[in-house]
Amino acid sequence: MATNYSVYSIPVFFIMNFIPHAYAAMLFTGGSPKRFDNVNPKSSATLERFRKRASAATFTRWERANAAHHNGYENLPLLVAAVVLGNMARLDAGTMNRTFATFLAMRAVFIYAYINTESQKWSALRSVVFIITLLQCLWIITMAGNVLAN
Repeated sequence: MATNYSVYSIPVFFIMNFIPHAYAAMLFTGGSPKRFDNVNPKSSATLERFRKRASAATFTRWERANAAHHNGYENLPLLVAAVVLGNMARLDAGTMNRTFATFLAMRAVFIYAYINTESQKWSALRSVVFIITLLQCLWIITMAGNVLAN
């Protein structure tokens, strides 16, 4: 019987989603933490100062990195639900491990694509990857629901 590592996907996913935030902060400060307003980091004035000093390409890259960060945390509850329900239902450890390892790999592709995609053509690929990760979680939740219903 395989060891079930699926629970570890939760902290890994949490950390993965911090990486775009750190990258966005690096873009925001130009690599100099002294340029960061930690007193009121999300103020509109701070954002406006950055918008004025950054190039358009840097600002849009910052927006995409920030959006990738937020998207990850918006999807964290779905991952947690899938992992918890899959384990409650005692789904096969191999299935859980493969599903969540693939989920993490696809989310890494999603984060990379989100930050680096600059055209409508390639944004569709990012959307497909996003949908695949949603379906992976929904598949586990559905399988768990089938087991728990019986």
